Amino acid sequence: MNSARIISSRQLLLQVLVLLVIWTYLFTLHLDNDGLWFQGDSPRHAVTGFFWLDYIRDFTLDAKGYALSYYARYPAIDPASRPPVFYLLEATAFALLGPSPYVAKTLVLAFSLLGALYLMAWLRHWISPEAGWAAGLLLLLPGMITWSHAIMLNVPALALGLGALYHARRWLDAPGGSHTDFLVATLLTLLGILTYYPTGVVVMVFACWMAVQRDWKRLAYNKISLAAGISLLILLPFVRLISHWAQVQLDWLLPSATHLATISTWTFYPLLLTQIVDIHLICLAGLGLFAGLAQKRWQREAITLMSWIAVLYLVFTILYAKDIRYALPVMVPMIILCAIGIISVSEWVERRLRMPVSDGRKLTMIIILLILLSQAYLVRQHTVPSVSGYRELVAFLEQAAPAEPLFYEGYHDGIFTFYVRAGDEDFQRRVVLGSKLLYASAKVPGWRQQDFVHSPADVIRVIREQGGARWLAVEVPAHGQPSAPVRALHEALGTPDFELIRSFPIDAHSVERVDVYRFRLPVAEVQEVELPFPVLGPDVRYRTTPVTRGHAD
Repeated sequence: MNSARIISSRQLLLQVLVLLVIWTYLFTLHLDNDGLWFQGDSPRHAVTGFFWLDYIRDFTLDAKGYALSYYARYPAIDPASRPPVFYLLEATAFALLGPSPYVAKTLVLAFSLLGALYLMAWLRHWISPEAGWAAGLLLLLPGMITWSHAIMLNVPALALGLGALYHARRWLDAPGGSHTDFLVATLLTLLGILTYYPTGVVVMVFACWMAVQRDWKRLAYNKISLAAGISLLILLPFVRLISHWAQVQLDWLLPSATHLATISTWTFYPLLLTQIVDIHLICLAGLGLFAGLAQKRWQREAITLMSWIAVLYLVFTILYAKDIRYALPVMVPMIILCAIGIISVSEWVERRLRMPVSDGRKLTMIIILLILLSQAYLVRQHTVPSVSGYRELVAFLEQAAPAEPLFYEGYHDGIFTFYVRAGDEDFQRRVVLGSKLLYASAKVPGWRQQDFVHSPADVIRVIREQGGARWLAVEVPAHGQPSAPVRALHEALGTPDFELIRSFPIDAHSVERVDVYRFRLPVAEVQEVELPFPVLGPDVRYRTTPVTRGHAD
């Protein structure tokens, strides 16, 4: 018994060490990528971390007023329609390690390691100790490579959701139910929802497991009602926030009958699955599902995993808004099915060659390690988008205009705003967006758009009287036609009132360069900023003073 425990402990230690090596490999694969490439969410996730850090430092009871005032200086935050847990962790990381996008990206990568550790625990507990080697596959899938190198909420949500399901299933499997597992599952579910609202799908997955097992007696567990009640009370303020500030996003969630009747709705995720899981691993997972249903000892596990995938598919298919990153959680049951497939193959070889059981286990380990090596090679060829050039642009403007507002017009306004805030600890600068000063639209360019200028003369007048910025940074897109207000801006920039100072090349799919201009005419100093929000309605505007360091109630 002691010998078996020692062997098991050594194997666990080796599996963890291998997992750490794989995670380090994942970490270094795209070391130069700052993680801000997914516009407009990534930079907004990063700047919102700054917002929470500054709000805690400058605490005021007028949270709405502070947020609007902060937005007037750094217009790339969204603290009302997005839950705060990731941002609070991000704020802590910025306070401890400094204001860098690489700090925020490392936080996302840390969640990828947490998810892999939970997957290892799952594999060892419900499949076999040897299956634990397969946990590293999670870190070597195209989906994880792409989205762990972006400052996004999908990977943190995956890790927290997996942890919640792991503890929930342990509680469900225990004859008397483990109080600790129940409490941890509840806490992780709550933290997951308060990181990324769609994480709530884990509640549906667990409900499906209970239905499959017909274990309804657990609903009589008195702590369920208490936990559900406390969780709802905690979530209630956030429901109120998103109902006001994210009504458009809520509308996008609800599908129409026409949408549900369209074939493309139901084929969207299956057709794009290879973007997050390699085709050969999908085939291996299919083998694992077949083997699992064919063998009595795996049947319950196969049904559990199949129902898990089915719930994820149905929920995210029914939602109107779709993106393959929403499907990242499906990678976990797919890897577990791969592990079942590998074990089934090694056991088949073991029987055919009449190998000792110990040799069969070694064969399982060897097969998994070979797959890990092949994945490590394949993901080196996997391209992760990146955007670069903005750090150099902002560094130049910091020298040219160390305490002045900076005008910016272009698609990557969020990245520009992040780097301005990262180098502006004392709130000396301010970002003036063309998409607030010259025009405004809701969520996507052109939707509910309101044009505030109609000619180059209008542009010059608005910049002089309302913008307050002498320095302008304007993107030159690689393709596409600009809107009428942007065309008027480009025409104005060609007049003698503006001087082209320097051009910065930008490495991005949609942008050729950013031109920096200096406005020759005097500009009025702006005390109050008017912020239009077409996403909330055609006439919704707020007037506010940009936040200052030490802002008080």
